[in-house]
Amino acid sequence: MSKKILVLGIETSCDDTSICLLRGEIGASKQRPEVLALQSFSQDLLHHKWGGVVPEIAARNHLVKLAPLLENIFKSVSTSSSNLSPKNIDLIGVTTYPGLLGPLLTGVNAAKTLSLLYKLPLVGVNHLYAHLEAIHLDQSVSYPYFGVLVSGGHSLFLLAHSPTNFEVLGGTIDDAAGEAFDKGGKLLGLGYPAGQKIDQLAKQGDASAFTFPIGLRHSKTSELSYSGVKTSLRSLIEATPELYCHTVESQNRQIVYDVCASYQNAITEALILKAKIAIKQSNSQKLPIVVGGGVACNSHLRTCFKKEFSNPNFVSPKFCTDNGAMIANYALRVPELVLAYPDNLVLDAKGRFLQKNNAIANRGET
Repeated sequence: MSKKILVLGIETSCDDTSICLLRGEIGASKQRPEVLALQSFSQDLLHHKWGGVVPEIAARNHLVKLAPLLENIFKSVSTSSSNLSPKNIDLIGVTTYPGLLGPLLTGVNAAKTLSLLYKLPLVGVNHLYAHLEAIHLDQSVSYPYFGVLVSGGHSLFLLAHSPTNFEVLGGTIDDAAGEAFDKGGKLLGLGYPAGQKIDQLAKQGDASAFTFPIGLRHSKTSELSYSGVKTSLRSLIEATPELYCHTVESQNRQIVYDVCASYQNAITEALILKAKIAIKQSNSQKLPIVVGGGVACNSHLRTCFKKEFSNPNFVSPKFCTDNGAMIANYALRVPELVLAYPDNLVLDAKGRFLQKNNAIANRGET
């Protein structure tokens, strides 16, 4: 039996600061790892008035929160019989791409500082792969599997051959599903972030009340486009001022519920349509399906995927949004990506995801 190691996961790719302590066997073990402690700080309220994430504000607040969160997780796991400290860490996983460059660099520099202090190895983690591989935190899914990644910044279809070998099958050519939710919510006056609010309001609405376009509906590729559905919503609001939530009287709110339900349904319908094309073109009909990323928490999306596909596997909601557990988990599963001290001090961050189909090939670009 392989020796279990203690892994620290650091996630700062956008506006959530998250730290996790995880214990498990190195490599793609069938034994599920144990999440010892997971603590996060959301900056939603800080960015609310701006209607979106301001990278400089996010980076500064990551810097403020990382040290207290690190201190808190060690306090939370320490007992009279066990007194863990950073000296007990065996490996650090840190998000290096993709994401906002300032926030990413804050987390990477924190990881390198700990590595320098305690001579620890590091793994630079692809944030997107980690979202899908988070399925292994509490479920058993074999390779290969068909992955549906839906987040605020990315919407992708991937074929996962192993923890380090992901084949990109298709995805959005403009906005991501999460971006469509947030920008649509901003147009409706729901504030930021709006995905969860739209999901809640849509439960009281009629999804057939309004018709929104499905981007690239008639294309035979698995490419997605969400720019048109946003433009359609903007045009509807301009023609129907009472849709803007700040001006809606309580007795007229049903129209808002209906718009939210219809808009949400269009986003989901596009995702399902293109997922079916990607599955057919990659001959993945018999493979397990894994759905992950922040938008995978959406209740309507989950209901529709369960209806359209046989037994899809959803990453647990607590591991869907940006979190340190998925980063620590991914670092644990990829021993071939471990960088030993002091070579790991050259680890860097990149904002963009270069769609190469292999994490090993991307190693030099983290």
